[in-house]
Amino acid sequence: MPTIAYKIRNTLYLNITNRCSNDCTFCIKFNTRTFDENDLFLDEEPSFHEIMAAIAAFNEFDEIVFCGYGESLIRLEIVMQVAEAVKQHYSVPVRINTDGQANLLHGRNIIPELAGIVDCLSVSLNAPDAETYQRLCHSPFGAAGFTALCDFIRLAAAEIPEVIASVVHVPALDVDACRTLALSLGASFRVRPYYPG
Repeated sequence: MPTIAYKIRNTLYLNITNRCSNDCTFCIKFNTRTFDENDLFLDEEPSFHEIMAAIAAFNEFDEIVFCGYGESLIRLEIVMQVAEAVKQHYSVPVRINTDGQANLLHGRNIIPELAGIVDCLSVSLNAPDAETYQRLCHSPFGAAGFTALCDFIRLAAAEIPEVIASVVHVPALDVDACRTLALSLGASFRVRPYYPG
């Protein structure tokens, strides 16, 4: 049965869509249906009530993270609804792991809508320049996708308490250049492991 909520250590992750605005070459969903023994391929996208019921099935957690086999901010209204409910019913921080394309997808700056209900954005930077980004992430927006990603990080850093720019450590990636870019945009920096197929 597909998993909506899954726990790793004391963090509760929410898998709310399999749709994604990118088609990253290194994404683990192309290699396996499961992550940490959880089937993350959804038959259909869960409703607000299904997501809240999945959260309620767990007794204790220190953080809730929107992170599954898709881009959660495609479902912006549901993300906001769930984040607001989490703030009302659970005293834990909310993080969203995102590819940073949401402003392009929705045609507006969505950061102000997340301010106050989201404590952390972990944004997948994954490259130091547009050419590398397009080669690795296959944005449907072309070079504009990388520009929008950088703008998203910069805008988020001004309004969200914590913003992390992350990269997957794929072979030959210039991690130092990625770090320099992340810091220049006002974010902290994190390197994530690469899981080859």
